[in-house]
Amino acid sequence: MTIARGRGGLVAAMVGFLAFALLTVARGPSASAPQSKVADRVVVAAPVQILLYGGDRFLAANFETIRAMATLDDDPATVAASASFQVRVHRVVAELNPCQEDNYYVANAMLPWGGAPSEGLEVLRGAMACRQWDEFPPFFYGFNQWFFNRDAKEARRALEMAAGRARSPQNAATMRRVGIMIEAGEYADDRAALAFLEREREQAVDDKLIEMLDKRVMRLQGLIVLREAQAQYEATTGRPLINPQALLDSGVLAVLPQDPLRLGYEFVDGRFRLREMKIPGAERRQ
Repeated sequence: MTIARGRGGLVAAMVGFLAFALLTVARGPSASAPQSKVADRVVVAAPVQILLYGGDRFLAANFETIRAMATLDDDPATVAASASFQVRVHRVVAELNPCQEDNYYVANAMLPWGGAPSEGLEVLRGAMACRQWDEFPPFFYGFNQWFFNRDAKEARRALEMAAGRARSPQNAATMRRVGIMIEAGEYADDRAALAFLEREREQAVDDKLIEMLDKRVMRLQGLIVLREAQAQYEATTGRPLINPQALLDSGVLAVLPQDPLRLGYEFVDGRFRLREMKIPGAERRQ
C-alpha cells in the first residue's frame, strides 16, 4: 500500500511537470525584462559584515579590500558602475577599519583621479585620524585639496600635519616646503600633479592597478594639453578664451584630447578641469 501511494505521488508529480512544460511551450518565447547594461555589485553594510565575520571588523575590512582590488574595472563602458562600486566599498572598509592601509592607498589612486575626488577625501580623512604615525594620508589629502578643490589653506594645514614629528621625522622639511609653495601659489600645479601621479604608478606593484594608473596619467596629460593650448591662444590673440572650439578654429589644436576614461573635460569659469562623475548616493560630503 505504501509503495503504491509512493508511485502514485511520483506519477502525479511527473504529470504535473509535463503539463507545465506543455503550457510553457505553447506560450512561446516570452519577452524577458530588459537587462541593465551594467550589473552593479553589492556592498554589504559594515554592521552586517561585522556580524558575518564573528565580530572581527578588521578581518571583514581585509577581505572587503581584497575583493575591491580583485574586481577593479576600468572598462569605459562600465566606468559609472565601477566607480559607484569603488566608492561604496572603500567607504565601507573605512567604516570597518579606517587604518586599513591598502584601502586608503587604492582609494586615493582610484577615486580622485577617476572622477570622485570628494569621496576620496572622505576615505583619507578617516585614515588621517586613525593612522597618526603615517605621513601619507595627510600628504595625499593636502595634495588633493589643493589640486581638485584649489583649497590652499586646507592643503597647507594637512601638509603641516604630515610634517609632524610623529609622522614624518625624515621628510618634515619637504612636506612643509610643499605646503608653503602651495599657499604661496608658486607650485606648477599641472606638471607637479602629473609627476605625483607618475610616481604613484611607478610604486604600484599590481598589474591591473598600474594599467589603471596609466589611464589616469593619460587623462591628466590631456588636461595639461588643454591648459597649455589655452595659454598659447590667449598670448597670441590677446583675449581670453571663451569657447574651447576657438582652440580648433585658430589652429592651436588640431583635435581636442580624448579622456581614456571617457569622462571628459569641462571648461568652467574660464578654466579647463577634469570632469567629475555624478554618482547617485555618493554626493559631496565635506
